[in-house]
Amino acid sequence: MPVKTNRELVAALLDVANNHNTLYVMGCFGAPLTGANVTRYTSNHDYNKQAARTAMIKAAANKTPPVYGFDCVCLIKALLWGWNGDPSKPYGGAIYASSGVPDINANAMIRQCKGLSTDFLKIEVGEAVWLDGHIGIYIGDGRAIECTPSWANKVQVTAVKNTGEIPGLNARQWVRHGKLPYITYEGGMISLTVTVQPAQPGIPATASAFKIGNIVNFTGSRHYSLKSLCA
Repeated sequence: MPVKTNRELVAALLDVANNHNTLYVMGCFGAPLTGANVTRYTSNHDYNKQAARTAMIKAAANKTPPVYGFDCVCLIKALLWGWNGDPSKPYGGAIYASSGVPDINANAMIRQCKGLSTDFLKIEVGEAVWLDGHIGIYIGDGRAIECTPSWANKVQVTAVKNTGEIPGLNARQWVRHGKLPYITYEGGMISLTVTVQPAQPGIPATASAFKIGNIVNFTGSRHYSLKSLCA
């Protein structure tokens, strides 16, 4: 089912990042990479036609479990179009241009967002974060999920440098943020899976985006209470 709320969007993004093999492929919105579609995705865009990119796409084909292709804005569109990781479907379960969500690029999508701001101290969970030609989604705790050829070359969690770097995470400086018009933004409790990676023993990562009452499921070996984070 297509995501309908900011909570559902964040949960779906975390599922993609944590539970699926992905690769940055320009113009691909969640297709499981197979021999049948590799020719298409190595010839659909000049970026993918580069020898190194073509080699990566071909190397990712026909894996078990499959590798799913995304680019930055296609990741967001895929989830809004109902992507569910179904390897039997041409686009992983996404239905092209459905749910009233058009096939637009990153710059066009940010222009559709409501409440655009450059003040990242007021960003809400599930908002789009943007810089020219690139887009991601803020998931809370100073983090975003984005699909990028940088760093891990896939769907990945990164630090929002505007609110501070996070040890163990690559950081990106974004330009503005805003609320997607295609989903409902709900307050209250949001369940997130967060890996805490402190810079040094006894020094916790930031948690400024969470509010009292949020449900947070932590993974990792070092966890901190609200008291220790606010000390």
